[in-house]
Amino acid sequence: MEGRPLAAKRIVVTRAEAQAAPFLAALRAEGAVPLAAAAIRILPPEDPAPLADALAQLEATDWLVCTSANAVRAVATARGARPWPATLRAAAVGVATAQALQAAGLPVSFTPSAAVADALARELPLRPGVRVLWPHGDLAEVGLAATLRARGADVHSAIAYRTVADVALLGLVDALRDGRVDAITFTSASTVRHVVEGLAQAGVTLQPTGRPARPLVVCIGPVTAAAARECGLTVDAVATPHDDHGLLTALKQAFVARHAAT
Repeated sequence: MEGRPLAAKRIVVTRAEAQAAPFLAALRAEGAVPLAAAAIRILPPEDPAPLADALAQLEATDWLVCTSANAVRAVATARGARPWPATLRAAAVGVATAQALQAAGLPVSFTPSAAVADALARELPLRPGVRVLWPHGDLAEVGLAATLRARGADVHSAIAYRTVADVALLGLVDALRDGRVDAITFTSASTVRHVVEGLAQAGVTLQPTGRPARPLVVCIGPVTAAAARECGLTVDAVATPHDDHGLLTALKQAFVARHAAT
């Protein structure tokens, strides 16, 4: 068990399909049997004008603050081949977002001490009047912008992408009904909510009774874990660091802990 704790374990990956491939491959390399059940799809905003307008003013912007890799990709797509302004600095909430920024050709000037939006808002180095652009998803919490404004920043926010439910969740419903799931991973609060709501509509729960063991619930970070708990789920492990490597490690630790408790 200690050598390959994920061997033959059936692990659900609820991340959007376009982003799931590296983690699915990592699970297979550990001997796991991953089930891709994308709970969400990432789509362009219904109205692209606010983001386009914000990007047209990028030369006058001091900080591009990104709290997800999805936002980075949306900004890079909307900007096209135009070079980044030399005076623009970029802040990333965590490793995956920083990697997305670097891939887009924009060096990262700041990351917070913890990979959460609240820490980014509190720790970003700025002076009164600094102009900040925050591109985000349609379901993002507004606390980051409020904190930055309270610190004196001139914050411009724009919806860069939409998160919608994905019908691939149906595969998860069948697997749960058949008891063929050992663990489920969550990588965003919106994914948690989409999964829980979708399962409830199908009459399925992640907290079943009358079975030897419910699926382990493993989350990529504290915000995702908080959303899971708010939805009534028991969270067995939270990744540290808050990236794919941390998620894989958290899964292993959760299975080792369950095995030790039996």
